[in-house]
Amino acid sequence: MDAKIDYAKIYSPSKLNMFLECPKCYHFYYLDPIYSKMKSDLKKLPDNIWSFHTLGKAVHNAITLFYHSPIEERTKDSLKEFLKETWQSEVMPNKKPPLGKWGGFESIEREREAYHQALQMLANFWEMAELEIKPAYLPTRDFWRSIEDYKKLIVPLTSEFDISGKFDLVIAEDDDSLRIVDFKTGKREKDDYFQLRFYKILAELRFKKPVEKASFYFLRAGNKKEFDLTGETIEEIRKEMLARIREIKAKRIFEPRPSKLCKFCLFKSFCPEKEKVSEIVEGVKEGDYPDDLPF
Repeated sequence: MDAKIDYAKIYSPSKLNMFLECPKCYHFYYLDPIYSKMKSDLKKLPDNIWSFHTLGKAVHNAITLFYHSPIEERTKDSLKEFLKETWQSEVMPNKKPPLGKWGGFESIEREREAYHQALQMLANFWEMAELEIKPAYLPTRDFWRSIEDYKKLIVPLTSEFDISGKFDLVIAEDDDSLRIVDFKTGKREKDDYFQLRFYKILAELRFKKPVEKASFYFLRAGNKKEFDLTGETIEEIRKEMLARIREIKAKRIFEPRPSKLCKFCLFKSFCPEKEKVSEIVEGVKEGDYPDDLPF
């Protein structure tokens, strides 16, 4: 951990959403003096590796490499080649495909099926893609150092709290405004307006330019949605962020809130409601959830 960065005072959309989903999970991740230190090790266990995370990361990273390329090299064929490069295990960087259990796949057949889904998502992206954009921000192409993106985006919300996050893409428009683009690889087409508003304030504070629009690319279905963010001011959004943060800071008892999402929680076997959790998650399929879970 970087000694110069106080991670305890930094809030992201996933961190705030985790508290809403389950206060106990939030406590495990960020506050418990014992369990919070176990995150990295728990993530490396095959039981905590999910194929939809592997698939989602690969697609996102392939698109990142696509936009890092010169315009003349941004082709449909190059997307396929980038996917070969980004089809990686998050816990075993040197593992060559097939990834098997280290990518969360039960069998070679399931992995092939997921790879074909990824190819189809990239084909859908190609049909919607804007090729000649001017990126104001792109994630690093060094995926194993993505924490550096998070560090670079840290900005103060107030004197007490900072915010940060991870953009998929920020486009510089011709009128000197910004547009936020988010690529969705999950099955559900969910409009996360809180995430958009959070990213608006983060981008405006970080890049000192107005964010007037945002775009969601739902890559499974090949749909694109546009959002007008001109009606939201930084101060209005800041007040909402502070209200959420202060609710967390005032919390003294972090109660479990069992749901189907518990299937994907690193700490489900330590939860005081683990018996109830076992009943709830029985039969839950990982493909029923998006790749951007709040943990």
